[in-house]
Amino acid sequence: MKVLYLVNQYPKNSHTFVRREILAVESQGIDVLRVSIRPADADYVEPADQEESKKTIFLLQRGAFSLLGPLLKMLFRHPLRFFRGLRQSLRLARGAEKSLGYHLAYFAEACALYAICEREKIDHVHAHFSTNPPLVCMILQAMGGPGYSFTAHGSEEYYRALSLKLGEKVAAARFVAAISHFGRSQLQLFAPPQTHSRIHIIHCGLDPSFFQLKCTPPQGNRFLFVGRLCQEKQPLILLQAAAILAERGEDFHLDIIGDGTLKKDVEQFVQEHRLQNCVSLHGTVDGQRVKELLHQCRAFVLPSCAEGLPVVIMEAMALHRPVISTFIAAIPELVRDGVEGWLVPTGDALAFANAIAKALHASAEELQLMADAAALRAKERHHIEESAQRLATLFKKYGATCTQ
Repeated sequence: MKVLYLVNQYPKNSHTFVRREILAVESQGIDVLRVSIRPADADYVEPADQEESKKTIFLLQRGAFSLLGPLLKMLFRHPLRFFRGLRQSLRLARGAEKSLGYHLAYFAEACALYAICEREKIDHVHAHFSTNPPLVCMILQAMGGPGYSFTAHGSEEYYRALSLKLGEKVAAARFVAAISHFGRSQLQLFAPPQTHSRIHIIHCGLDPSFFQLKCTPPQGNRFLFVGRLCQEKQPLILLQAAAILAERGEDFHLDIIGDGTLKKDVEQFVQEHRLQNCVSLHGTVDGQRVKELLHQCRAFVLPSCAEGLPVVIMEAMALHRPVISTFIAAIPELVRDGVEGWLVPTGDALAFANAIAKALHASAEELQLMADAAALRAKERHHIEESAQRLATLFKKYGATCTQ
């Protein structure tokens, strides 16, 4: 069968897990067509993403002008389907987060997607993230295009579930993939009860190479943060914890990888609190550099206040690194306090500083036990081949040939 993957931006530096999933699904004998609504807004740092971009169709390659041809073609070749799709987009616009103009753009994107599905004989569409891609799929389905599924990652979508029509997206889908038990519970909160059985837990997976690397024991005094510099990831809470540790005279070093809206605030905090000697800001780096810094660190740190289930935590654990993070969303499903690392209340800089201090003063034996437990748990729960096999089974079960 042939499945079309629809993503807002693909490839994308921060979404390597989507690439891993697509490649693993293909290894299960599924033919995958990659479609991205928009081109990338940054240069690719991974050679694998550069290769994926060559295989990807971009709906807005030439901006909105790219959608005019498919829109007119849909109107003249399939007028009844055109107006069914238009009616669906107008209905979805009522009470939605985005304005009518956005929904008309989704309609135009659905027309472009219809032409691709017709040409490529697509059996099923799978979208990643529960924002606008499933809306485009709903409109496509209303026009007689193939049915769809989507992977819901959270956590922002759950806060905006009503205006994002999350319940309707689940109800119209052939199936939905939730990345955690927490994620499934949030989808069930908004979706009709009769649709709950089609919500399946499918973890984001790691490439087998993560479990084959020779890993050094966690040691030294370095701690690593990888993530967007944004409010959800709470980098300023982490820096407040660093300032507390510096005042205590602790010997530690914090490496921060990432970029984002709080970049200037982070830089200013480091300067104002004179943390230059114990904090290094690396910006955006490739996956190989992330692995190098993970191998050098004593523990991975992520003080998030809003998450689904961060893939980078899985990666750190697979590389035998304990994790210091927060009691939110699905993180406790993976990291158990005192077993694979330490969990603290979100937003509490003092508690986070104390957890880092515990890691600093933990014995080599204690750290090694945590590191081994972390690697085992990541392998048992987040192997990409197992996740891809589950997805492929669902595609084959629910996929049906498009009836254009």
